[in-house]
Amino acid sequence: MKTPKYKYKTKGEMTARDHVSYHCLINGVIPEKGIELVHSKEVAMESAARRSHRNTSVYSSEDASHNRTSSRINANTGRTLDKGIQLYRLWFRYLKLALELEEMKVSLVIKNEFLDKRHQNVPEEVRVRIRKQFAERKLKEELKGSDHAGGIHEAVWRLKHIEKVKVKRSAYKGWDLDQVLTDSFDNWWKTHSYLFEGHTPKFINPKDVSEDNNNFLYIRIDKTSQRRDVQMFFNVEVAKQLKGKTKNLFKVVGKSPRANVIQNNYNALVLSLKGWTPKEIHNHKNIYNRRTDESIHSKRGDVDSGRSKYSSDKSLVSSISKSKRDGAFRLMEVCEGQFGISPPTNW
Repeated sequence: MKTPKYKYKTKGEMTARDHVSYHCLINGVIPEKGIELVHSKEVAMESAARRSHRNTSVYSSEDASHNRTSSRINANTGRTLDKGIQLYRLWFRYLKLALELEEMKVSLVIKNEFLDKRHQNVPEEVRVRIRKQFAERKLKEELKGSDHAGGIHEAVWRLKHIEKVKVKRSAYKGWDLDQVLTDSFDNWWKTHSYLFEGHTPKFINPKDVSEDNNNFLYIRIDKTSQRRDVQMFFNVEVAKQLKGKTKNLFKVVGKSPRANVIQNNYNALVLSLKGWTPKEIHNHKNIYNRRTDESIHSKRGDVDSGRSKYSSDKSLVSSISKSKRDGAFRLMEVCEGQFGISPPTNW
């Protein structure tokens, strides 16, 4: 997402509407209650029995569980994904949500208003207004020039950063976005998985090479070659070829996207838009805010219930609010045609 252009107001310029808490606007109007979503739904955590049976928990793209053969390779076609399929499923969910919000003419509150006491990045025209208003107050209230109630010490408000949800359709050629909005992921994937899949290596019969395909490398290896020579050839020469782009596949970006974190962000965003409070999101029996590490030694969550733990109500609200904000960041990234980038720290 591009660096936002924040707007600022002095304390005297702030209105009651500027301080109202809300998650979105619909056609520029603050909804009285949460919005109703038809196609996009929060994702409940599966039962322990089903998770144990399937054993396909995905936490990080670097984990062995995420990169196991069953999560990346289609047994029927032999085609392979760069990362586990759960991340592509999440991409689909975020895009479906973006399309539905766009259809509803929704603008998201990406970041709430903020009282900036340090005047970081405050435009000069706002500083001028601060000085002018303080000078007027001095005359009216007989303030001293050294008073810290104004002048360069006067705090200013950075207003809510609001973005209109709009999907960049040119970035999604071949996706059939009308189907993304209405279909389930499984149905859509049956006819669109080729947008993401490559091919696993295999032996081929020279007689089967009937056409020149730029997406493949055809290599001849003498069976009497020394293993170290073959290994060197693959490490140096073949590696160079694999780094180049031969096909415009859609890939999950980011160094190591954590699927459960991204899932929590999605649930927090969807449920907040529906009008749920952070406590309702966290305490629901379906565990919409789940732990993000599968290790029994993890400090990030409760191993028994799968639910994250917090030391206080304040930390719970803060965590869910941040998760919702990160979900909004990911949604706006999806609108631009990419998925998997982690929101900047303290953005």
